[in-house]
Amino acid sequence: MVDYLTKQTYRAGAYLRLSIEDKNGNVESISIANQRDFIKEYALKNNIEIYDYYVDDGCSGGNYDRPGFKRLINDIENGIINCVITKDMSRLGREFIETGNYVFKYFPEHNIRYIAILDNYDTLNPNGSEDMLPFKAVINDMYLKDISKKIKSVRHNMMKNGDFVSGTVPYGYKRSEENSKKLVIDEYAAPIVSKIFEMKDNGKTEGMIARYLTEQGILPPDVYRGKKLKRTTITTNLWKASTVKHLLQNENYIGTLIQGKYEKVSLKSKKKRLLSKNKWIVKKNAIPALISNELFERVNSSKRKNDIRHRKYDYLLKGLVMCADCGCTMSVRRVKKQTDSEVVTPIYLCRTYATYRNGVCSMHYYREEDLNNLVLDQIKTILLKYSKVEELAKKYENVLNTSDILREYTTAFHHLQSKIIMIDKAISDLYKDKASGVLSTEEFVGIKNELEKDRRECDVKISVLKTSISESKNLLTDEKTKQKYIHDFFGAKSFDKEMLKTLINKIEIKEDKTVKIFFNFSLNGGN
Repeated sequence: MVDYLTKQTYRAGAYLRLSIEDKNGNVESISIANQRDFIKEYALKNNIEIYDYYVDDGCSGGNYDRPGFKRLINDIENGIINCVITKDMSRLGREFIETGNYVFKYFPEHNIRYIAILDNYDTLNPNGSEDMLPFKAVINDMYLKDISKKIKSVRHNMMKNGDFVSGTVPYGYKRSEENSKKLVIDEYAAPIVSKIFEMKDNGKTEGMIARYLTEQGILPPDVYRGKKLKRTTITTNLWKASTVKHLLQNENYIGTLIQGKYEKVSLKSKKKRLLSKNKWIVKKNAIPALISNELFERVNSSKRKNDIRHRKYDYLLKGLVMCADCGCTMSVRRVKKQTDSEVVTPIYLCRTYATYRNGVCSMHYYREEDLNNLVLDQIKTILLKYSKVEELAKKYENVLNTSDILREYTTAFHHLQSKIIMIDKAISDLYKDKASGVLSTEEFVGIKNELEKDRRECDVKISVLKTSISESKNLLTDEKTKQKYIHDFFGAKSFDKEMLKTLINKIEIKEDKTVKIFFNFSLNGGN
């Protein structure tokens, strides 16, 4: 068996990675070119064919959402390569749990030979170095956390000094050619910002302002900046009232630079959360003002009064009604009767038409009360087809059993169990390294505390998941609960908003008032 393995031909994917923090350090030793030459020389000496080089230049090792790495995994899944080579394991990644998952689980399960050259690690020729890899993964993870804290501290100091270090430049400004951390006035966009504030001050609504800007052929901020949009629609090049409202509330235009409003929920996640205002970094007179403080206060003061004056209504089908032609959600407008201004009739109206009216879409509308009656009558008609409670019980049980909730809980539970196993192994290896003198007592205690903290967090999450799994299983098997839901559903004379959302995916209205209801599942055995 060993002879067969050693004679096997290996087609390797050489993975190269350089992060932003690496670029600020010793570029010569770990640059992409250096990694490429180093791996190429190793492959030639060891008779390994390099199929391709998979490069992530400027990508953090804290997560695996990287284009080059994703392409590498795709070629592994398709059987194109059977070997992965990196200069060292930190190039693969610096996050402890996920890196260990790839090295000790994913690669072996896919029969991938993994080589980390400087770590002297080769799955084909184990020499005991694999015992040190969990420890190295922990060190890499700690390095990632440390460098992240340092970068965050540097960025915050720059913000406090009035430097602009955010990603997106506010509309009306551009980066200075002399200093990219300073903002200067954009001669094209700045007058448009002033015009928006002037129109609002003269009593125009955000919708009116948006329509005016669109009619003038002025591109909205994201399109003007050349921002890469996830998808384009018929309204991509049109101004929206929400965009105008956002600009009117932006304190940048009175010269105040506000940064640090968001932070990542964790080092290894891209998701961000909004911080409380007392944690924002505010620097007044940091950039050129486009409008006066008095105008800004006047405009935003009137905005608040309008918000208080208008009452919000929660209509039964709101959010489910769509325009069949443009696909936009239809909004509810309250129309006063011409003969009696006290009588108000709510109607569903195409939001695209109501906002732009310049040929983007036509006037799709439907009276709110009539639509409610039509939809509820159709649901009741469907219910009459199920005169036998036993048949509805089967449908109910099928819907519950195909739910993803229990499956998601179980998957998360198994993931946490795997994570605990890896943490326990890392802690065990730490004791060996301390006994052999590889680690000092201080280093041992620091790393051990960090790992034990992660383990305690996993234990808490597992406890919560156990309860959730138990409750979900009880819901599926509890006969009284099931019969209650069936009885309530079968005998329902009216429906609340939440119940309708479980039944209906969307309702499309055409210009000729034809209504089509799309259900989340079929009660008559159809598609």
